[in-house]
Amino acid sequence: MVVREQRANATKVERWRRTALAGIIVLSTCLILAFLFSCQRKPTPSLQADSAPSSSASSSAQSWRVWPENEPIIDSHVHIVPTEQGITRALEVFEQVGIGPFVVKSAGFVGSPKYKATLALSQALRGRMRAFANIDWRGVNQPDFIDQQVALLEQAKRDGIVGIKIFKALGLAVRDSQGRLIAADAPLLAPIFDACGKLGLIVAWHIGDPVAFFDPVTPDNERYDELKLAPDWSFYGGDYPRHAELIAAQDRVLRRHPHTVFLLIHFGNYPENIDYVDRLLDACPNVFVDTSARVPEIGRHPAAKVRALFIKHQDRILFGSDFIAGPTGGMQLGSVSDREPTVADAREFYERHWRYFETSMPQIDHPTPSQGKWKVDAIGLPLDVLRKLYVTNARKLLFSGEFPSPYRPSPSSDPPK
Repeated sequence: MVVREQRANATKVERWRRTALAGIIVLSTCLILAFLFSCQRKPTPSLQADSAPSSSASSSAQSWRVWPENEPIIDSHVHIVPTEQGITRALEVFEQVGIGPFVVKSAGFVGSPKYKATLALSQALRGRMRAFANIDWRGVNQPDFIDQQVALLEQAKRDGIVGIKIFKALGLAVRDSQGRLIAADAPLLAPIFDACGKLGLIVAWHIGDPVAFFDPVTPDNERYDELKLAPDWSFYGGDYPRHAELIAAQDRVLRRHPHTVFLLIHFGNYPENIDYVDRLLDACPNVFVDTSARVPEIGRHPAAKVRALFIKHQDRILFGSDFIAGPTGGMQLGSVSDREPTVADAREFYERHWRYFETSMPQIDHPTPSQGKWKVDAIGLPLDVLRKLYVTNARKLLFSGEFPSPYRPSPSSDPPK
């Protein structure tokens, strides 16, 4: 039993590192990038409202769309492995669905080949792209780990990185020298969160996963089909914390670091409980959330209730898809799939997002079939709220650096339990 759990843990760690390790092959890509993007004949879409998506995006516009065809949308949450194939595939999709600027959440470890290639890509795209770097936890048990990480954060800031993305490995895979899981709110990590606040780096945090991933993997688990395709996404049993424990750790970190800006991805890491998300945004002015890969969960709540939440917190919610373009151009659309997605699938993936946010259609298909067999009710947001969701909030937070003012919470403004 112990050996099986150790093997499972090792598999998870390898999966989480896979994208970063793939970056080793892309050092030569830095030379390719300059050529690739200098050859682009079309101007790079900017952040201005009059920057139009390509004609291919316009030609595929649906009659139900509310969003103006000539306004590009910012996707605040994508992953692109910076190879020629990965970049080409991502730009092809973005062109067809009307995505202009975008934010890569996995630039890799500061100083790594993948990191350098991602910086080169960002420079080649002339302001269209921003990136989050990642933390290499493999040295966490070394006495100088924190000092090294703070120095790397300072380097990332100088390089133009917008923030640090912390993956779910923290809390679910990173272990101390005794083999025990390091809690996501471990005091030893506090200097990292503090340094991000002082440097103006945003902490994008993925803590935990859908609640069902912490339940037994049986046919009555609502995510059974998804977990069959990705069995190492199960965190049931062993010494894994429960989902509620991870959310409690998240809340403690938010309470301790009110001067650090957090972007809690996957709708605050708790889309199953939008009352929690509502209370969280009320309590913490330094917290933002995105929609990445969680429309299937958000859409299960009553449409009127979700719509009210999006309107109430219209300045704090960012559109994100969790689109992935891999090193050979393969894609992942919000989650795993039982077949290789095509560009047509990617168009449908994005259009299902637009349909959910822009119409009031009942019982429509959500963007990611493997996440569940249910339908969702669209929320039909007003155009002014859509503009903040699709463009303004990401532009202010991730491109313009217009952070919210630091605040000191009163004793009664702790994150919700």
